[in-house]
Amino acid sequence: MDRRIAKTKRAIFQAFLTLLNDKGYDEMRVQDVIDLADVGRSTFYAHYASKEALLEELCHDLFHHLFTGREDADVKTLLVHIFKHFRTNQDRIASLLLSRNAYFLRELEAELKHDIFPKVAEDYMQDKRNLPEDLLVHFVVTTFVETVSWWLQQRKKVDEATLTDYYVRLLT
Repeated sequence: MDRRIAKTKRAIFQAFLTLLNDKGYDEMRVQDVIDLADVGRSTFYAHYASKEALLEELCHDLFHHLFTGREDADVKTLLVHIFKHFRTNQDRIASLLLSRNAYFLRELEAELKHDIFPKVAEDYMQDKRNLPEDLLVHFVVTTFVETVSWWLQQRKKVDEATLTDYYVRLLT
């Protein structure tokens, strides 16, 4: 990628993250991103069709790192990795998660259903096989989202391994 393009995209992305934390997604306008990134309107639209497209790229980047290449990890190792990633990327995640951004939650839940639920079900829910699978999926996913939300609201006073233990204990 051309260095100028990469620099422009970084500026837009950083402005988006700053505004996400300052204003929240719903209150943010494309013009706010353009102003803070100090780019022209046509430059913004040359890279992103909308703020939704920018959010989509943010989610893709976050979730790609979270879930790619971790298929062989045991569930606790995977959960600790995810929680550490959430701590590292709290500027991106906290605002979206705590504001209950619909797109972010939908994408996160889809990733959790695909990557976390099968491992959790295999390791911790054998005695619950008589329950409907869609109920179990919903329980595992919403418990995860609420556990992370609680942790972020607590200002991450517990470490990732302890949080993983709390989450697993909630499921069993």
